[in-house]
Formats: sequence, structure tokens, C-alpha cells
Amino acid sequence: MDKQLPSIQNDAVVQEYMEMLFRTNKKKEFQDTEELLQYIDNMEKQFEEVTKELHDIKELLNGLQNPTMRSRLTDVVDKTQIVINDGKDKLNMLKDNVIISMKDCFEAFKKRSKDGVIKTINVLHFKEALGGIRKSLFIAMNKTNDIVHTCDAMTSELRNAKRNFKNVGLLMLGRPAQKDNGDKAKLNLMQKSSRSIHSMLERMVVKTTRTLHKLENFEKPSVKSEIKLLSSQSKSQDSINHKKKEQSR
Repeated sequence: MDKQLPSIQNDAVVQEYMEMLFRTNKKKEFQDTEELLQYIDNMEKQFEEVTKELHDIKELLNGLQNPTMRSRLTDVVDKTQIVINDGKDKLNMLKDNVIISMKDCFEAFKKRSKDGVIKTINVLHFKEALGGIRKSLFIAMNKTNDIVHTCDAMTSELRNAKRNFKNVGLLMLGRPAQKDNGDKAKLNLMQKSSRSIHSMLERMVVKTTRTLHKLENFEKPSVKSEIKLLSSQSKSQDSINHKKKEQSR
């Protein structure tokens, strides 16, 4: 049985940070951060399922009798594995950065709690990370389609195998035509697993996109505050310039 990955929500730093938000009545920040943590947990599980399906495909691939087909598919599967690993690495980086940011926020809170200043995690930074994960998922979907199409082409070739000159010669000698040694059945299973991976990746893209939209909403209050601040600074600067003009007259 596969070893269960530790949930980011069980991390001591994460629990301290969430407790800080709860105690200080930061309800919106608490809810949005909790959704981000749930997203990371869900994506880790999904990546594990995708990796397991890809492992099953490799097992079937190694059992193919036809060396040419095995070589062609190995290249496609390896490229898919690289892209999926890239997505997993980006998710791990996001997870690490979330924990590091939470630790910094919590340490700052402990030092300045008397001032009532509560620093929260950098949402914009996580948006960029999520965008990178989504891009990797899109590429992985395309690579998975390549596996399906390659299997389709090979299955078609196997259907026509009985017509090749080698089998015709065997039949003329009164020997049975060579069969595909189960390669066709293996290809069918590989197609099934590839379509399953594609479906999982599609759901992961949807989940990532939804999380991105939620983070955008999470960021809006701070953006509005920044706009107000810039507007106030602009008015102050205009007032200063006006006074200087008045004095110079």
C-alpha cells in the first residue's frame, strides 16, 4: 500500500498561523487560506493517482513483445512523465513557499502583536505559482493525448499484421500466422489508463482555475486600499504643488 503524504494542514507552522487568524477574527483570510490549503492537499492526491496510472502504463509498456512499438511508446510516455513531474515540483514549491510565508507572518505577529499589526501571506506570489502549475497541467494533457493517439495507430497496425508478407509465407508453409502475443490487449489497457489520466488532469486544471479566481477575489480588498492610498498621495502632492505656485507669485 502506498505511503500517505502528510497533509499540509497538519504542519505545525500552518496550524499556528491558522490559529492566529482565528484568534484575531480574520474570518475572510482564514476561509481563503483554508481553501488554498485544501487545494494543495487535493492536488497532491490527484498527482499521486496520475503517477500511479502512469506507472501502470509503463508496466504494460515493458511487457510489449514488439520492440519497435515499445520504443515508440517509451519516448511518448517518458515525455509525459517529465511534464507531470514538473507539475508536481511546482506544487511542492508552492507548498514550501506557503509554509515559509506563514512562518514569517506568525513570527512578525509575535514580535508586533501589541501594535495589532497582522501580516498575512503574499497572495500575488501564490497566484503566479498556480499559473505555472496550470500551464504544466495543460501540457501534460496534450502529452497524454499523444499516448492515446500512438496507441490508436499501433492498434491499427496490429489489425493489419495478418496481411504482412511474413504471415503470408507462414501460411503457405502450412504454419499458423503469428499473433500479437497480447500486445493488442496491452495497448487497449494503456489507452484506458491514458484517458483516465487525461480526465484527472482536466479536473485538476478546473480546480486550479477556480482557486486562482478565488485568490483574485482575496486580493481585491488590498488592491482597493492601495488605489485609495495612491489617490490620497496624489491629492497631497497636488496640494503641495499648488502651495508652491502660490508662494512663488
